[in-house]
Order: sequence, then C-alpha cells, then structure tokens
Amino acid sequence: GHLATHILINKFALNNYKKAILEIGCGTGHTAAIISNDKNIIYNGVDTMPEMIDFCKKRKEELKLNNCNFTHIYNNIYPFPDNHFDIVFCESVLAIQDSESLTEIINECNRVLKNNGLLLFNETIWNEATPIQIREKTNKMTLTYYNLIQADKNANLKNWKEKIISSGFKIIENEEITNKTSYKINYINYSERHSLKYSEKIKYLSFFNPKNAFRFLFFKVISKFFKTNIKHIKAYLFVCEKNC
Repeated sequence: GHLATHILINKFALNNYKKAILEIGCGTGHTAAIISNDKNIIYNGVDTMPEMIDFCKKRKEELKLNNCNFTHIYNNIYPFPDNHFDIVFCESVLAIQDSESLTEIINECNRVLKNNGLLLFNETIWNEATPIQIREKTNKMTLTYYNLIQADKNANLKNWKEKIISSGFKIIENEEITNKTSYKINYINYSERHSLKYSEKIKYLSFFNPKNAFRFLFFKVISKFFKTNIKHIKAYLFVCEKNC
C-alpha cells in the first residue's frame, strides 16, 4: 500500500548524481509519478500487461512527468543491456509468481543491474508456520476470484533468502513491515498529490461504464467475504546488493 511504497522509496539513498532506476510491474504508474520528476532519476517501468502500460502513458501525459518511460514486456525478459541500472525495485510482484518465474525475474534483475547495484522489493509471503494445506486452499480461492495466487506455496522467508543469495545477491536489509505503524509519511510531493487526484478522477469516471461499475461492485462484495488471515502471511522489505 501507500505506506509500504514510501518505506521502499526511502531506501533508494539517492546522491547527487543521476541514477538509472527500473520498476518491475509498474502497474498504473503511480509510483513512477512519485519519483520520476526527481532530477537525479532516469526511470523505466515495465509490465506484462499492455493495459497497464497504456494507463501509465496516459498518467505521464496528464501529469507531465519527466525522466520516465514505460515498456510492455513478454516472458520476464527485459529489453535492456547488461549492467545498466543502479536500482531495480518492485512491489507485490514477486510473491504472485510461481517458483520458475520468480527465478527468471531475479536472474534478469541481476543481469541488468550494475555491479553493487541494488534490488529492492516489498512482498507479502507465507509465515513459515502456515500449513501447506492452507497455502494451497488460499491460492485456489485467489485464483478463482482474482486470477492471481496469494503467494507461491513455497514462498517463505527462509526459501526466499536462499533463492536470492543463489542468484548472485547479498542481502543487506530484511525487515518485516506487516505492522509498520510507527512509520510516518513526512512529505508528499507535487507529482504524487496530483497523481492521487488523477487516480480518484479515473475511478469516478469508470462508474459511468456499466462493465467497470459491475466489476468494482463485484470485487467489493468478494473482498467482504475473502480476506487472507493475517497470521498466515507476513510482509517483508528486502534490500539486496548485486555481487561483483
């Protein structure tokens, strides 16, 4: 959510020189709006859904965003050269992958990052104590209603750490952010403020499309009946460095 995004961005540690940044799963482009007008950032966002890329481009035009580009990708292959980015980040992308796709994405992150570049992400994965039967049942329900899994059934903290290290990264930070209530958002910049207003406007206008209105109401009802038990999942923030 909004808070987790700000916690992640604060880990970028931008200096006075330009940094090339890649966001995996850029969605509708709101995070790009928060950071892309920073003069020290050259932002690229990728997503596997062309609808998301179209929406990002509309947001970019509406908000007159600078220093950002959006690209539709296929099969977890990024159209960028080796050793190109200083930072790669994502939110709520890695957990919903199966084990094979997760490995592909992390390996691609390693390829496009410069030596000592950073991979940062927040993801919600299974508590290690959550029984496999509950993981499988939950994933079956989320696939039925949302066409996504909650998290791969083997996605827990121990397994993820092993996978990240085996893919050529060193884990610098790893903290649980499930109940990060003490953290405060100190500043919302001009682009973020207008991006939030733009999202609200689009949501309002979508109600005039009967198909969209039905979808919104359907998922509102579904969400009342389906919520993953918070004790079964945990949200984590990772900061990883590419080994030379």
